Amino acid sequence: EALFLRAWCSFQLLQMYGGKTDDGEVLGYPIVTRYITPEESAHPENFKRDTYEDCVKQICEDCETAMSLLPLTYSGGDAILGDISFGRASGLAAAALKARVLLYAASPAYQSDRVVKLNGMGDYTIIDQTTYKAKWERAALYAYEVLQMQGMATYAALVPNELYDGGDAQSAEFLFRTFVGRSHDIETRHYPPYYYGNAQTIPSQNLAASFPAKNGFPIDDPRSLYDADDPYACERDNRFFVNLYYQGRQFGANASYIDVTPGGKDSGYLDVKASRSGYYLAKFINADVANFLKPLEEQDSRHYYPMLRKGEVWLNFAEASNEVWGPKVAGPGCSMSAYDVIRVIREKSGGITNTAYLDEMAGTPESFRKLIQNERRIEFAFENQRFWDLRRWLLPLNESILGMEVTRRDDSSENFEVKLVEERPLNDIRYYYLPLPYDELQKNPNLKNNKGW
Repeated sequence: EALFLRAWCSFQLLQMYGGKTDDGEVLGYPIVTRYITPEESAHPENFKRDTYEDCVKQICEDCETAMSLLPLTYSGGDAILGDISFGRASGLAAAALKARVLLYAASPAYQSDRVVKLNGMGDYTIIDQTTYKAKWERAALYAYEVLQMQGMATYAALVPNELYDGGDAQSAEFLFRTFVGRSHDIETRHYPPYYYGNAQTIPSQNLAASFPAKNGFPIDDPRSLYDADDPYACERDNRFFVNLYYQGRQFGANASYIDVTPGGKDSGYLDVKASRSGYYLAKFINADVANFLKPLEEQDSRHYYPMLRKGEVWLNFAEASNEVWGPKVAGPGCSMSAYDVIRVIREKSGGITNTAYLDEMAGTPESFRKLIQNERRIEFAFENQRFWDLRRWLLPLNESILGMEVTRRDDSSENFEVKLVEERPLNDIRYYYLPLPYDELQKNPNLKNNKGW
């Protein structure tokens, strides 16, 4: 378990600080796997950042060793290896972490200039196709290997109440999780102000628009039957309702509905903490509002936060498989393609059985890549994936944040208009990589900073 945790913490360092330097190198963190003496620590200039690939190798070795020593899963009544330890480091968690690390290592943001040349925001050129595809193949084959492990072969969609009221029962989806003991802190932070919350996390219209219609077409396609004048009448992907509260939606089990119109109980006219986007967060918060808001009784839930999920390994395989073999080709030794994986995920998680749009996007690896990127966006919304995905994919970071403004006409009908909430002027390629801490650079002149910092 300690080896797994070292791998986990090392990946956090690599994810945060790994990046390309001004001279085109890709560096990670200084690898340290032994005790550092006081005499050594007095000379930080003797340490330098190791290469990104060396950091990947170290993390993967720790994962492999942890897998050899940990149970694949926790089951039964044993005091150490039984159900009671579910959620701790396991063999499957170590395997999933290795799959994630290899996916990052194949991503365009973490290739040297000899392999991928970064030209500008959202613009890069692949210089060495052979080396580039070899890393994607490594990621795809390992993710597929993990999917053959016990308990991984069947896709299990996220069950929303396992995030906020799952008890101690094992989840079919979580591999590694953290939890908050019984409390209502998350509800206090994220409920609308009308329900005694602070609305600290509010979804954007950008995210809302990324959920397709139930027939599989994106809402900017006329075949989706989406109506901009009545945006919530269109039947949507199941995950839309897992993540968002919007105008007119019933709030949990309470007998009231979200009202963000001017003067409405959930609008900024009545509370400065109200949503600026017209949406409120649904994911992670207890939906049993009727019982949760009893004024004389403090209600609590046990909240879980998934840090590694089985579904991520499925999507990791789909992404890597598409990059090296294309949408509909199963790689060597693989029994499924990227297309097969996304079809299952859209059906199980989104409730989408119509494959017409999926078939269209499977025409080229480039179009299917965009579909996979959107699937990750909606599947892992608010799970701390999108921030890093945008950067490792080298996608534009300066998209303006939009909201939905709802007003009420004189005849009591509602008018919906997409509005600007906030500009995001992240228009420099240096924002793909985070800077090293200034104090560390002052202590050690041998540390190279990331590109542009």
